[in-house]
Amino acid sequence: MPQLPPVNRLLAAALPLCAALLPAQVERYELGLRLRAFERDLEQITDAARRDAAFVQMNTAVQAFFRLDTGAVAKAIDAADRALRGDPGTPASRFARCLVLSLDQRLIAKGTRELPFTITAAYRSDEEAEPPGDLQLVIEPLTANGAAQRWPLGELPFEARLQLADAPAGDHVLRWSITRGDTVLARREQGLSIVADLQTQLDRIDGAVAVAEAISPPTIESKTLPALHKMLRGMQRRRPEETVLPGERLLHEAVILATAPTEPFYTEQRTGSFWLRVPVGTRTASVRLFVPSAPREGKAPLVIAVHGAGGSENLFFDGYGDGKVVRLAAPRGWFVVAPRNELTGVDCAALATALAQRFPIDLGKVFLVGHSMGAMQVVANATRAPERFAAAAALGGGGSVRRSDALAALPFFVGVGSRDFALGQARALDRSLRAAGAASTLREYAGVEHLAIVQLALDDVFGFFERALTSPK
Repeated sequence: MPQLPPVNRLLAAALPLCAALLPAQVERYELGLRLRAFERDLEQITDAARRDAAFVQMNTAVQAFFRLDTGAVAKAIDAADRALRGDPGTPASRFARCLVLSLDQRLIAKGTRELPFTITAAYRSDEEAEPPGDLQLVIEPLTANGAAQRWPLGELPFEARLQLADAPAGDHVLRWSITRGDTVLARREQGLSIVADLQTQLDRIDGAVAVAEAISPPTIESKTLPALHKMLRGMQRRRPEETVLPGERLLHEAVILATAPTEPFYTEQRTGSFWLRVPVGTRTASVRLFVPSAPREGKAPLVIAVHGAGGSENLFFDGYGDGKVVRLAAPRGWFVVAPRNELTGVDCAALATALAQRFPIDLGKVFLVGHSMGAMQVVANATRAPERFAAAAALGGGGSVRRSDALAALPFFVGVGSRDFALGQARALDRSLRAAGAASTLREYAGVEHLAIVQLALDDVFGFFERALTSPK
């Protein structure tokens, strides 16, 4: 299934056409769809003036996030994308872009005839006190030989039913657009999973969860099965998960785990990205793990990527440049793990050790990269056990370190945007590292704000990591 947006609380980590009925919040799922669309454009568009104008709007989005005004976040992301494209749009197209399509479920049984959905608005469009009266909603078919479904867009919230009787099983991309005549005003996409014998398989998993939870000592499989079960059940509710989930694939994994919860299922032979729960000492870490398929000799490096405040383990895989960290690691044959960064913090050294017991990970080549609050976690882990890591990168965040011989041997990259509110913190971290005898590289990115710093700095970060592997200690 093509990777679709995630959504992070940090920006996303992520309405009748009448203002009186505007909802108080935009869901993280929807914010992530918009953010990831912007990140895709940012990867392609290099015009400095357009980027600078877009970063001004993204800075507004970051500030709105910290005010918990998610409607303003969505509006600012859309404005940033228009600025990046150099196309202010028309009043009608700006109105169309504020619309949200919400499915009643994202995991349904094959043969389901109709799926209810609702069109609302994420925020008030400045130009339209009343919506245009000649807009049409178009939902593309899920198969090449199917027919598009069309509805005249009426008063919001607009409710209708998507016809799905002939839709095949699979993890699909549902594409929809708002048109006026022959002109497409806005085009969007999201996920929908269709599964054969859905209820039978869910019932089978239901009965195995309690058994898995009782297994001692716990395994990755016995801990992951209940987590997958919760995710799948969540896809059947109106409130979506925070990111697009490949429901059919996850259900297939869960059925296998339900059959043999003590047998190793997640191994180096099973490549790709996975949602896992990993026993780490007496605790369990929720992670996204990328297992590379690129040929390699012996054990491989591991990148531990720690997200910022309000995000989750999905942020580095589905956001921060549309999952750029995985795209950079894949051709190198490196593993990537993104742990959920909770208030109690992340023990990165212990997590690396736990994963190395199952996967061919070189514990002498473990890298750290973190954003915002995750950057603070990188600093804390590097200070606590610098000898466990080959290099570290802190993006859009700071902290302080204590002097030690081991820390002096740890190469450190500090990246921050000139528009980032964390600029002073990053400079302070660089000074603290240098005062502690550590080799610190500070790079400031002109015009960049707090969120896009990750996407724009990751190429430099991976280059820094590669040089750390070849530099004499």
